[in-house]
Amino acid sequence: MKNLKPFGYLAAVLLVSSLVVLSLASVSGVGSAQASEDFEFMGWYNNTMHKIETDTTNMAVAIENYDCTTCEAWAVSGNEDATTALNEMEGYEISAEMQPVKDHLTLALGDFKVACEHTELGAMMYDADELETAARYVESSLGHLEDIDELELVPPTPVAALSRLQGALEQAVQTLRNSSKAPTTSPTPTPKSPSYEALLAVGGLLAVAYLVRRRR
Repeated sequence: MKNLKPFGYLAAVLLVSSLVVLSLASVSGVGSAQASEDFEFMGWYNNTMHKIETDTTNMAVAIENYDCTTCEAWAVSGNEDATTALNEMEGYEISAEMQPVKDHLTLALGDFKVACEHTELGAMMYDADELETAARYVESSLGHLEDIDELELVPPTPVAALSRLQGALEQAVQTLRNSSKAPTTSPTPTPKSPSYEALLAVGGLLAVAYLVRRRR
């Protein structure tokens, strides 16, 4: 029986070693899964930011050119892209390190979606209040994108495009409000020339007066 003790110790060591290896493999598997998920999220993020930048830039250019129809179209596109991105983002289970990016991006896309809704209405109705509201939501979205850039975990966000859109919206608001305050001058009425009937009446009166005067 004494000779069996070394084998018992060996078995115990092998059992513990196996458990450690399995634990490490399990942790490694989780880490690999999270890394893969982060990589997929990064690809989706890049594609989404490209769409948002395209929508934003085209809205800004349309506003700067006073092209309301084109502005409406790109505002609709921006709304749709933001809505799609918010729905797709819920499907990504990313690492704890990457989670702040997802949180800020959720807020940024939500604000951008609302900004597009107000931009569409403002361009459609030439409404300064709607455009002013849109500018405020763009500013809020811009702030969340700047928070993402500060994390330095993903490529830079399209902050320059959103800044341009905010400026274009604010300029449009000022232009609309200044035009509504411009004094309106009523046209000076053009004096009407005497009508043909009036001339006949005056001539008749003069003729009667002449006859009465001759009889006297």
